[in-house]
Amino acid sequence: MTQKPSLPVAFEASIKKLLGEDEAQQLLNALDNEAPTSIRISQAKSEYFNLLKKGDLSSSVVPWCPWGYYLDKRPTFTGDALFHAGAYYVQEASSMLIYQVKQLLGEDPIVALDLCAAPGGKSTLLLDMLPQGSVLVSNEIVRHRANILEENLLKWGNPNSIITSTTPKSLGKATGLFDMMLVDAPCSGEGMFRKD
Repeated sequence: MTQKPSLPVAFEASIKKLLGEDEAQQLLNALDNEAPTSIRISQAKSEYFNLLKKGDLSSSVVPWCPWGYYLDKRPTFTGDALFHAGAYYVQEASSMLIYQVKQLLGEDPIVALDLCAAPGGKSTLLLDMLPQGSVLVSNEIVRHRANILEENLLKWGNPNSIITSTTPKSLGKATGLFDMMLVDAPCSGEGMFRKD
């Protein structure tokens, strides 16, 4: 039996200081459990997904995103044609929380920026949420991660997206261009503890 690696001592100490001993222990216990698998259905391709896969979903919809579902078990996604066609995206339910911004968007087209966009989960969600005619600029400063972002956005199939690989400072020169900006920062890697 393989033993799961322990969390960094500094992380555990900061969590205990921030949350207190009891809440910190609850969090650490939760991190020790296997993460539930969740997916989000592409709104442009939902009829194909519903036709072929609806029976495979549990009845558990992600409470804060009506397009998100928890799966009863984790399938092998690499062999699934619908996955490769961008009919759905495998995404942690917590990342779907940005769906709640939808009610604030209005109906007029906007230009939005996802500053730290790779691998593309939040960008694909934004593409489904933004008002018709909007444009999304998805940026990833790390070039090889930008390639993964590009692949995922191509699969998603929404033509109103632009992919860049530049610094936030460079994008900051485009004063007044963006109506909305998503920044998922800092990218500490702490979200990966549970997966490792």
